[in-house]
Amino acid sequence: MPGSFAEELRRLRGERSLRDVARMAHCGKSTVGDLESGRRSPTVRLAQVLDTALGGNGTLVELAEADLEQKNARGKTPATPAQDVVEVFPPGWDDDDVLRRNLLKLSAVGAATAALAGLTPDDNPLDGTSQDLLVAHQDLRAVHGRIDNLQGAQAVYGAARDHHDQIRGWLARTSSETERHRLNALAADTGGFVGFLTYDLGQAELAITHYRDAAAHAQRAGDISSCCNLLGQTSRVLADLGHHDKALALADRALHLAGTQAHPAVRCWLHAVRAHHHGCLTDSTSAHSDLDAAWNLLGHTEDGEKPPYIGYLSEAELNKWTGHTAIRLADSRPASVRTGLRALSAARTSWPSRLVRGSAEVLTASARMYIAHGELGEASRLVDKAIAIATTTGSARNLHAALDARTLLARRAGSSALA
Repeated sequence: MPGSFAEELRRLRGERSLRDVARMAHCGKSTVGDLESGRRSPTVRLAQVLDTALGGNGTLVELAEADLEQKNARGKTPATPAQDVVEVFPPGWDDDDVLRRNLLKLSAVGAATAALAGLTPDDNPLDGTSQDLLVAHQDLRAVHGRIDNLQGAQAVYGAARDHHDQIRGWLARTSSETERHRLNALAADTGGFVGFLTYDLGQAELAITHYRDAAAHAQRAGDISSCCNLLGQTSRVLADLGHHDKALALADRALHLAGTQAHPAVRCWLHAVRAHHHGCLTDSTSAHSDLDAAWNLLGHTEDGEKPPYIGYLSEAELNKWTGHTAIRLADSRPASVRTGLRALSAARTSWPSRLVRGSAEVLTASARMYIAHGELGEASRLVDKAIAIATTTGSARNLHAALDARTLLARRAGSSALA
């Protein structure tokens, strides 16, 4: 048997690229590289996947198990799933099945505590004061969300950060397991919201950190839907940063983890976002497959249990992502221009009036589609509106995108004049 897992993995990979092996094993390219260099220890499940993909005949599994035994003998236990969330945001999440089982186990904590106390599912295991305070904090989070939609991140960022810190402070002080369970769920929501605000204000790398921390809270709360949503949000930021392979790998993991347990609205949105990532990599077949899956799930999202953090998921939102995907495929698939124009026109028509900040994103995407279609006058009108809304709401992310569209428009107009 070879001396180490890393050596055997390098031997089995042979002339294959890291990217090819990562796709075969459904993990990140950086994960394979870290395993080969010894910077990362393999989980047994990942070893099994790699062994099967590369034809290792069990050698990788044996080496991974031997490595695990050595660590246990030295008193170094493997990282817990909660640690995995922090370490793998990004590059990747290896042991998805273990994480899913752990989340399902944790999600039963509140119900189990109530049962042990002789309570019915409708009874509240928190005392009246704690419950009232928790509801008040949930209401405050909802108010912050409405302010963001109307006036933008700059209007609420400080208050949202302070609110999240308050929740974390309460979480650190509580001695109640049931209260800790519910506070972790709330901290995942407030932390994810801070992540989005940070992203909207143009600090993408910092937003990833906030999403990572929020995902750790979601995991402790046993909330699969929240965890998967936060993974998807992070993949979107990675795509905007140009890390399309990493974005796709993270969206893959989110959907794998979601399985059929996550709420349909989360799964619907994840398929739409992954379609966009496939579009960035000019994979039109996979992109359209994901869009079909998203549209098929849309009819199952309004079941009365949609989580508030994905309450914005609607036909308009899905049309927006269909348009985003069409933009990415426009050069390689001209028919996508017509698809994008139809989808974005429908999104503008039905876009909720309360989502003022988000309308800038739809307008900019529409302008890019009109540029691709050669309708520069309409594109100019939409770009101007997007810039005005992004400026008013202080959305650095939307303003940057709108200004990029204006530059593209000027370039295309100059080319037309020369012709």
